Amino acid sequence: MRLQTFFAALGRAIDLVAECAGLSESDLVALGATPADATVFLSLHHTYFGYTSSTKKQRTAVEAARRRGHGLVTLQLIEHFVAKVRDHHKAWDLRVELCQTSAELVEKVARKKLRQMRKPRTYAERAKLTQHGNGLATLTVTADSLQLTGVFEGIDQERPGESFLENLDGGGVKTEVATMAVLQLDDYAELLKGNTDKDGEEFIVRTTSGATMTGSQLVERALLDKGIIVAVSREHGPLDVFRFQRFATAKQRLALAAENPCCAWEGCKVPFEKCQIHHIKAWARGGPTNILNLVPLCPYHNGVNDDDPDAPPSRGHMDRIGGRVAWIPPYDAAPVFTSAFN
Repeated sequence: MRLQTFFAALGRAIDLVAECAGLSESDLVALGATPADATVFLSLHHTYFGYTSSTKKQRTAVEAARRRGHGLVTLQLIEHFVAKVRDHHKAWDLRVELCQTSAELVEKVARKKLRQMRKPRTYAERAKLTQHGNGLATLTVTADSLQLTGVFEGIDQERPGESFLENLDGGGVKTEVATMAVLQLDDYAELLKGNTDKDGEEFIVRTTSGATMTGSQLVERALLDKGIIVAVSREHGPLDVFRFQRFATAKQRLALAAENPCCAWEGCKVPFEKCQIHHIKAWARGGPTNILNLVPLCPYHNGVNDDDPDAPPSRGHMDRIGGRVAWIPPYDAAPVFTSAFN
């Protein structure tokens, strides 16, 4: 008899949910429900009997669930699929239709309706370059299917990167003139002597496009003819240029890029060429436009930097300590020196 009563109650789960009116989770637990079941019942009560701007659809869903005799598992399954719909009105439309559907078909109907609601994915021509820490990079390109398929078929999968670059006109993509390769003065001196390594280890050259290369690769690509090499002294740092204007000059940007080939914020790898020039002491607060008051920051970190010294700290801020670029944490911790040459 007890099983018969139990199964009969399962067949009218919507009525059991209705009886949760005015009860809390602790009330349901006191009546014998587990905390998990209490949470489920209260959530369903909020949906089917709580406040909503779609009262007519709510009543229709309740009547349909009662008429179909949906059990608790079916109501939970319905809500699982409805939760995938962000639009309020479309969510209620789906809920009503699933409540009107027999329990054994709910999942099939729900998946079909969700597929119909899903907007077809659109693609546009684009290119994206992702730099990796080991000297490699990934180029992702979306273009004409036929032409790109031809390019792909011409790639030797035994040496994909090398063969892809060989197939490009001109034998590969060369760094543009605006990109700089940044060298320490002593490394540059070794290059002038014809050496591409020091103490048995080949030195790494950073570029403001985010790429890295070895000394031998730098010589091979002949950047002395194709680009700009900026030498940085460990003792004196980058060249300083003073100007009484808000925006950094081209010469200042070159010097800043030599000091920080990427965003100066701790841990950020956004290349300099995608960065903004940030005033450590804000221009609006009288900060000058000279090297000691400037650092490159990506648009995101330039936006979250704590510019106002009088405001409570939030994300930290950039500063220079003894001329060295440093990120000052918002909490009580030591500054983090972030320049590649600190």
